[in-house]
Order: sequence, then C-alpha cells, then structure tokens
Amino acid sequence: MFQLIPLFVASALMAACQPDGNHTATCAQNKCETVGATEICTQCRAGGVPVDGFCWPPGSPQAAAAGCTEEDGATLDKTATTCGKCGDGYFLFMGGCYKVGQDPGSEICTKASDGVCTTCKTDNGLFKNPATAPKPGSECILCSDIKGADGYTGVENCAQCTKSDSNKGAATCTECQDGYYKDAKGACVQCQGNCATCETSATQCTSCKAGFYLKDGNSCVAEGECTNTVYPDPESGKCKACSTITDCTECSFDKATGKPQCTACGSQKTPRTTLDGTSTCVDKTLDGCKGADGALFMKDDTTCALCGDASPGAGANDKGIAGCKTCTKQQSQKPECTSCLDGYFFEQSSKTCSACASNCATCTSADVSTCTECLPGYFLKTEGETKCAACDSTPDGGREGCSLCSSNGGFKCTECKPNYKKQSNGGAGDDYTCTKTCEDETACGGTAGACDAIVVGNDGSMLSYCSKCVGAGYGPINGKCTNALAGNTCADGVCTRCTNNYFLYMGGCYDVSKAPGNLMCSAAPSGFCTTPVGRYFKIPGDSAAQQSVLACGNPVGATAGDKAYVGVLDCTACAAPQAPAANAMAAAVCSACDKTKKPNKDGSGCTLCAVGGCKSCAIDGMCEVCAEDNKKPNMAGSTCYVCPAQGCSHCSADNKCEACTNKDQRPSLDGTQCIVCDIERCMRCSAEGVCGECEEGYVPRDGMCVSSGTNRSGLSTGAIAGISVAVVVVVGGLVGFLCWWFICRGKA
Repeated sequence: MFQLIPLFVASALMAACQPDGNHTATCAQNKCETVGATEICTQCRAGGVPVDGFCWPPGSPQAAAAGCTEEDGATLDKTATTCGKCGDGYFLFMGGCYKVGQDPGSEICTKASDGVCTTCKTDNGLFKNPATAPKPGSECILCSDIKGADGYTGVENCAQCTKSDSNKGAATCTECQDGYYKDAKGACVQCQGNCATCETSATQCTSCKAGFYLKDGNSCVAEGECTNTVYPDPESGKCKACSTITDCTECSFDKATGKPQCTACGSQKTPRTTLDGTSTCVDKTLDGCKGADGALFMKDDTTCALCGDASPGAGANDKGIAGCKTCTKQQSQKPECTSCLDGYFFEQSSKTCSACASNCATCTSADVSTCTECLPGYFLKTEGETKCAACDSTPDGGREGCSLCSSNGGFKCTECKPNYKKQSNGGAGDDYTCTKTCEDETACGGTAGACDAIVVGNDGSMLSYCSKCVGAGYGPINGKCTNALAGNTCADGVCTRCTNNYFLYMGGCYDVSKAPGNLMCSAAPSGFCTTPVGRYFKIPGDSAAQQSVLACGNPVGATAGDKAYVGVLDCTACAAPQAPAANAMAAAVCSACDKTKKPNKDGSGCTLCAVGGCKSCAIDGMCEVCAEDNKKPNMAGSTCYVCPAQGCSHCSADNKCEACTNKDQRPSLDGTQCIVCDIERCMRCSAEGVCGECEEGYVPRDGMCVSSGTNRSGLSTGAIAGISVAVVVVVGGLVGFLCWWFICRGKA
C-alpha cells in the first residue's frame, strides 16, 4: 500500500510545495504551509479538499469521515478546493479538516469540539485568535500568517510568536524561520546570498546552504574557495584552518577517507599521511617519517611515503614494497618490509609480501586452508569448502543485503549495503538483518539521490526504484542510475523525455520489454505509454515529456501539463478519469480494492464494507448503496431494507422511508412515500407542506416546527414564567396597598 510520508520542511506562508513532497501534484499554487516542521496543503486544485493536510477527492471516504462539507453543511461539489465545516473528532483549520490527537492535527490543536478547535498548540508556531467569536477555522493563527483573521495577524516568515492581548494587529515574533533574522522592528528579514541562517544582519551568516561553507566567521563560500590555508569540512559546514593539524600550513579535504590531508608543513617539517588518511606534520628525519606505527619511510627528498607505495618511476631508494604494511629504512638505502597488509603474507627469505587466497586478510601461505581471517565484506566459511565468502552470499550462510560481517561464534551481520535498511536480529545489538529499500545498489547515489519511484507488481508487491540520480550525465533508466541513457533525455539526475519503446515514470525512463517497465506498460511506440497493464492506468494526454501511467493505488499522483491525476488508496484495478479543467485534479475510478475493501459509490475510495447485503460504503462500515436494487440503507448505514417508496434515499425498516433524495421532500408519517414538505427541522410530514414530526427539541404546530419550549403565543416557557412572576408581584403590591388604604385609613 502506498504510504504518505510526513515531509519535514521549513518554509514561508503561502509557499510553493516542496518538490519531493506529497503535495506537488495536487496542491494549488503557493498553497502549501508548514505547521511545526510538517508540510500541509491549505487549498487543493479543483477536485480535491484538504484532510489532514493532504488532498482527497470531495467524495472520498477520507473527506466523508472528516465531515468535510460546505460552511452551511451542504455536500461538496466535485470542483471543491477546501472544506467549510468539519465533523466530530475533527476541526477546521485554514480550509482543511484535521483529526484531533493525530498528526498533523495534534501539531495545531490539543482540544476540539463540534468541528472547532478550542485549545491551540501555542508552542508550535501558532497563537490563539483573541477574537470573541473567531471566524470558523481561524481559532488558531500561524505566527507566519500575514493574512490572519478577525484583524489579528502573524509576522511574515516568523517561526514562534506571542499574542496575549486583545488589541488587533500583528503578533510579536520571538523567533524567525531558518533563512531569516529578526530586525530591530521585529520583522523577519531574509538572509542574503548563500546563508542558510543569519543573525543581526542579512550578511552575518551563521550557517550556509548545501554546497557552501562558512568562512571568516560570517560569509558563505563555494567549496573551491576553501583552499590553501583552509579546507572544506562537510561535518561542520565550515572552512576549517589547516592549523587544526599542528604545524600544517596548506591542506585539502580527502573525500575518500573523510579527513583533511596536509600538503605542506612549517620549516623542518614534512606531511605524513597514513593509509587511513590521518595527516600529521613530522620532522624531516627517518624516525619522523617512520613514526610509532612504522608504516611510512623517508624518501631521499625528505618526504614521507607509505611502505606499500611501489609506484613506478620512483628511485630505487624511494620505492616501497607491494603489499607491505610496515618497514624500516636506513639512510640512502632501500626500505625493507617487516610486515604485510591484510590480504598478504610475509615471505621471510625475500622480505616481500605475497597474496593470500581470494578475499583472505590473514594467512601464512597462498593455500586457503591457512586463512584465519577474511577481508571486510567476507567471512570465513569452514564447513565444507574452506573459503572467504561474501557477507551477502546466502548459499554459503551469509545474509541478504549484508556488507560487513563476522563469523566468530557464529555468523553476525554488522552493517548493511546502502540500499538496505538494518534491523536488530533477535535483540543482539551487533547483529542485524537487512531489508531492501531500493533496487539500485548505490541507493541512487546516496542521500543526494532519491529512491521513491514505486513500481507495483501484479500481486501487489512494491519495489522502489530511482527517481533521481547523482553525478553528471546520470539518469534513472529502468529504475537504476546509469550514464548509459539508451537515447533517453536526462539532466540534473532526472529524465525529461523518453525515446521510442520507453515511457516516463516518476523521473525515469522505462523499457516496455523488460522488468520493471513491463509491469506498468506493454506498448510505448512514441516515447509514451499507450497500453497500461497490471495495476496501472493511462494518464490522459500523449507526450514523451510527461508521465503517462500511474498506479491505481497511488493517491500522491502526478501532473500532466496543467492538470493533475491521482490514484485511489488501496485500489487494485481502475479506469482512467476524464481530463479535468485546467489547474484541476481528477481521480481514477476504482473498480476493485485490496483484500476485504470495496470501492465506494463513485469509485473515489476504498472502504471496509462488511454490512450485510451492501454493495458500497461511504466510509468504513457505513453502507451507501445496497446490493439489491429494491433495498436502501438506513441513515446509520448499518442495515439494508426493502425500500420501494419513490424518491426515498434511506429506509429505517422494510417499507418505511427514513429520508428522501430531494431536499424539499420529507417521508410521510407511515414512511410509504415522499411528500413535498420543505420545512426547517421537519423529519416527517402528514401532508404536503404540513409537518407531522420534528427534530428532537421541536414539536409540530400549525404545520411548522417550533421549539418544544414555546407556547402558541410564540413566547417561550421561560418568558411566560418571568411574566407570571411579575404579575404576582404587581397584584400582591396592589392588594397590600388597598389593605393599607382601607384598614389603616379607616382607623385614622
């Protein structure tokens, strides 16, 4: 099943959606927002509404479960872009419905009632709207929301703020978003140049964008400007001084070892770099180069060389011994080997190193039987044929995806290949199982690449292929990164146009004649798919420069020109939708779902639908269409009843109508027909225009529904009680006065 991956970002209000996020295809232009660190969509393309920050079709189970409707409670039409009202368990925020107690809703609101947030999460980049009666959906306002509501606003590009008073206007920003600093007026001003963060001024950088390094404390420069006396340190993102290596005056960064390498030292010193890349400055002497480990020797020009450096062209006294690890050397003499590197054994008579058996690290001869330890990536197999077997060689007892291992006390995998994820194996902290996460062995070039092109097999299995590669001239061909592009057009790590018999899919070009392309399409004569297969549908439009197929179960979707198309979550078979209007989205029409689920009525969603005799459900367990034509569900969607009354949409029992299709009609008192009776709060009518049964708290009177606390005069019981008390007081006072007048005056 396709999963929606929370995307953690930092961006400004009304920002463009992150190009590698869930909203690129379906969110309206510049309608992505961040809550805390999670990206959400606040307005979708026409044909989608935001539920939990993601765009779903208005008729989908997700929208129905959230109670997403128009502001007056009316059903959304198919061109809706936002929600106007939400149901119980959800709350309205910036045009979308969010579930209480579940991300991302829990990042916005901690308590809600009747579809409205009552307690905002004010420590997460929001403040509570101080208005007495906030506009629905604006009870919580983002610190970065310069539009705001009810006269209260945030501050552009603000990350944290306070707003405790009732005076209208902007909140007080206490912290700006990354890439901005707070000026003296409390505004967030963008950092300049290649600054990722800055303080006090736009040019006072505190960290740099990717590919740039902090130099001289406040400026960001390219890698090529971190040279000579400084080197680019990828860990800190700074240009670090060569002097961090004592006495080093010039240096560079060795990407192979991940360490700085000194190239020049101060007077009477020379650079010494070991096999693992550790650089120091040592005295220009035999002992200085030899060092404590004995791994280098001094050449005649007083520079240091590795004992195993047998590079051709070196003078007789300056040439090392192949495979040698440690050596000794006397002035003006050749170096003499004393021990060998892993993979070699020492020949005492000749003071040379000879290779062990294949992949063996420690041995006493070339015979594999003398091997006692293997090179990294291999383990010693002693059962049956003795050999050094690859860690991932399952026939030899290795483990799939394993890159580093040991066999002391039983096989243990200590590290997985780049395209595998490691997980603890039965609680052992130093033993792991490896699960493949990407079909490309390089994981698409590492962290700068992307392996999120999911291909769904006919059995529902999903494999991940490259959607972006790293390296000039590389692109994803058949899901793997290569510079053999086979006539396809690729640039900046992605393919943009495919050649004949290939088609474009999620950043790569796929061949229809081989896997995984043949799992999606069987014909693409002109560079775009014409015949989808398996669990895929053809995206409307014919262009080799746009994606032409999409999985029926992919709700994230894809764009084709100015339109977007999405699949249906958990759908296994579907039909392509009609092309929507410009800048709108359209969902596939699902005809079959995974396992126990069924498509809903319009094919825009898959639901659990175990209601007896039900054909489709609006949400899990709530029937909307019964399997038999003469039956209709009750309003709760829990049962199907015989329901022959014309115009009836729901029955509460066999032959008893509960609700009518037309909003200006109501069921008769006996439930046998629908009557024209458009009366507010009326449930059933006794005749046309005459209500006979009202909602709870209301009673029928003169054909209308009035509050059960109102009498025929139109006054409520409370009002009548108040008047009665007043009358008693007045009458009592009058009687008292008359008594005084006649009795007291009479005595007088």
